[in-house]
Amino acid sequence: MLGLVIGWAILAGAAVVTGRFATLAFLILTLTALYLYVPWVRLRASGLDGSSRPVRFWTNVAMLAVSLAACLAFGMMLARRTGYL
Repeated sequence: MLGLVIGWAILAGAAVVTGRFATLAFLILTLTALYLYVPWVRLRASGLDGSSRPVRFWTNVAMLAVSLAACLAFGMMLARRTGYL
């Protein structure tokens, strides 16, 4: 786990130093998506902790929004790499 955190920090630092903000956005958004998908969040949203159906709905909406934003950032990275941007 520590290696994962250190590797992410190195990649994020390299993205900032080289000015690749789409890459940094992709890293942050995928990290957020992973956080939203961890089992204890999904279990709490499913009603084990007294949460209701709207909470589960908004957790899924947030996951979808973050995933779409990560895909957009990834598309921007690819477009810059191929010379379209």
